[in-house]
Amino acid sequence: MHRVQALGSSGISKPEAKLSSILRGIARLLRGWHLLSLDAPTVAASWCAAFLSAAGVSPISAPARLSIAFLALATWLCYVGDRTQDARSALASQNLRARHRFYGNWWRRRRSSLAGLVGTVALTCAATAMFGLKSSLLVAYVSLTLAALLYFAWVHSGRERKTRVLAKEAAVAVIFTLGCMLPALSFAATELGSQLVPAGVLFAMLCWLNCVAIERWEGLGVVNAHAHASTRWAARNLTGLLLGGALAAVALAVWRRTGHRPAMLASLLAPCLAGAFVMLALLERWRQRLSVESLRVLADVALLTPLAWWLAERIAH
Repeated sequence: MHRVQALGSSGISKPEAKLSSILRGIARLLRGWHLLSLDAPTVAASWCAAFLSAAGVSPISAPARLSIAFLALATWLCYVGDRTQDARSALASQNLRARHRFYGNWWRRRRSSLAGLVGTVALTCAATAMFGLKSSLLVAYVSLTLAALLYFAWVHSGRERKTRVLAKEAAVAVIFTLGCMLPALSFAATELGSQLVPAGVLFAMLCWLNCVAIERWEGLGVVNAHAHASTRWAARNLTGLLLGGALAAVALAVWRRTGHRPAMLASLLAPCLAGAFVMLALLERWRQRLSVESLRVLADVALLTPLAWWLAERIAH
């Protein structure tokens, strides 16, 4: 009785209070998902499965499942390593975000548990690669992993800021895209694999703009002066580039529907790409209404359109 009166006196109905509680719970889950570095592996697994589906390979088949599992584990290791190194090498605490402080505190206070978890995941990842991937895909992933490790070592050495050969955001986008596409390209026939390339280029653009948007949002609308010229240009033209990417995805869907093999490419990849571009554009439009941390989390949520597509498909059937 007292609870009802309290709710009534504050002007909040019971349904509104329940909805608010649910939203707070979702927000906490998403924050934990982000801090534990589960965001990037989820995005990678979702798009890897989408590319496999577009290539005519069932994501639930054994070879596909193992490829997706390896990619998710390897992605998690890369992001945890990068965030921990950022936390350890940062010159000032104000340069750190919540995700860096999380791993910095974990490293300083419970280093053995973090090392144990990383070691366990690394062993699982290696076993999955050795016994679950076919040789050609294993070689491709080893090559990509070495390239990624060399790149991260170069970035953390401080030389990346001096040479300016390639923007960090662009390099991450290319590596991430190749990681997601390699299983589909490995399992698909040559002709069908080549048809995935335009969608892959758009996905790389999406990942690049995702990184640029995060850089812009975390700088409160101002990109760091030390950022690459291409990053600063993309940040200034972010909305236009995102809407252009969405239109390009729509054009890809229309073009593939007029071809001979349109089904999964036109009905899955193109709509998912278009939806992700639009969601990032909406976040950019509403960035003044959201906290920096919320924008950072939602930036990766916006890339989960393949999961939304599969969920809608399951509901429809």
